[in-house]
Amino acid sequence: MKKLILIITLIFASQIVDAQTINLVQDKSYAVSNGWTKIFENFKKLVVFDDGTAMISHANENHYSLFDENGKFLKDIKIYFEDGKKKPFNLQPVYGKTNGLYFTGNNSQGNIYFFNDNGLIVKELTIDFSAHEMIPMADDKIALSGGTSWTTQWHYFVAILDVNTGKYHIVYSDFEDNTSPKSDYTIYAKTTINHRIDMVKISDDILAIAVPDDGKLLIYNFIENSLIEKKLDWKPKTLSVEEQKKIQTEAIEKYKKEFPYWSNNLDPQKLAEFQQEFVQMLENGMDYITEPLTLSWFTSAIKGDGDNILFFEYAEAAGKNKFHTYSVSQSKTLSQSTFQCADFELSITKNRFVVHNGYVYGVQELKGSKGELRLVRLGME
Repeated sequence: MKKLILIITLIFASQIVDAQTINLVQDKSYAVSNGWTKIFENFKKLVVFDDGTAMISHANENHYSLFDENGKFLKDIKIYFEDGKKKPFNLQPVYGKTNGLYFTGNNSQGNIYFFNDNGLIVKELTIDFSAHEMIPMADDKIALSGGTSWTTQWHYFVAILDVNTGKYHIVYSDFEDNTSPKSDYTIYAKTTINHRIDMVKISDDILAIAVPDDGKLLIYNFIENSLIEKKLDWKPKTLSVEEQKKIQTEAIEKYKKEFPYWSNNLDPQKLAEFQQEFVQMLENGMDYITEPLTLSWFTSAIKGDGDNILFFEYAEAAGKNKFHTYSVSQSKTLSQSTFQCADFELSITKNRFVVHNGYVYGVQELKGSKGELRLVRLGME
């Protein structure tokens, strides 16, 4: 109980505090005696379900690993159709569970597969757009964020899919012009600006839609079918001319070092030529860095405990992170913090980092192991 109180005090305090470091400490009673080398042959995504069980999806494989609430490996699942004639195609990671069935992301043909604990595909739905993220909600609904390319614009939107009918309706849309003229230069810092809408499930009936370009937070209520707009209460980071030029220089050096790799590829001439052209565009871009650049409000929004959202800013250096803990009910930032961990190289992405019931669940690299991954549960101190 004391530990839980400490966690809540550190991360979800009622006042904004100075930036603080939160130590993530491995729960050594979780996920013991698993064969990690086999489990992480081709990791793609981690999902933690409401009951504390977890599933790991493997990239481009019919291979889903299921773990119990204590992290013990239970079994590998391969999905299949009952008649055996039809085969699942272009398999995507599992994003959640609804009405007792696991569901995958949509494949290149728009298919979403719903399957049981034995891997039997019970239902198949098709959507006509690419979904970047999918979140199960109440009443057999799934929230999807995605986009489609129009002639002169890219259409970003959030839609609500009814699992029973297969129909969806759009609750939020945003458009980005994609007709910028061809240029012979690139400003690397601009390529890191985040335009993609993010979603966070606050409760079974409440969905938060976060817009990084202008710092909007939209709260969608499924029961009332309402959309309430809030404004994030911090300013986006601005890069000075000097900071942009430093980033540009580092990018040029990075891609130049990769020349030998591209030269040894299967199509070395074509790829090496492309890489050299890109570096030339970066070098040309140095002359066009003449004014400060305002970045997006955040790069990623991850659910915290309760109705809190962790909004991550741009990492200033490798291995560092900074985030705002924002309370939806209070409409304000509660704290600004960073995570650190003595045992693991932290990768803080939605595919690898999940906050659930006061813990962080993650697929993280063991320090000093040269890429060895573990399923871990981390306490916060």
